Amino acid sequence: WVEVDLLENKRIRGVITWPRGDVGPEQYVKTFNIQYRAEGEVGFEYYMESGNIVTFVGNENVEDIVLNGFPKKIIARHVRLNVLTYFNRPTMRLEILGC
Repeated sequence: WVEVDLLENKRIRGVITWPRGDVGPEQYVKTFNIQYRAEGEVGFEYYMESGNIVTFVGNENVEDIVLNGFPKKIIARHVRLNVLTYFNRPTMRLEILGC
C-alpha cells in the first residue's frame, strides 16, 4: 500500500492514477481499494458503498490516466491506496483530489 499524510483533515473527492510506461517493461496498478482516517482517529476505515468495500479499477494500459471519483465524499488526513492487482509491478503515480 501507499499512504499519504495530508497534514490536516481534507475533504477527499477521488483519486487519479498514472501508469509507468516510459522506461523498461510496462507497469501499472489494475485494481485497488482505499482506506482513510481523520486526524485523531485510531484505525483506518475502508471506502465503502452499500456496506461493501469498493474495488476501484485503475489502469489497463500505459497510455491512459484514470480518474476514480468518490460519490460519497470523505474527510481524512491519512489516505491509503491498497494495491489488489497489477501488471508486471505495482507501479503508479497518484493524485488525491480534494477541496
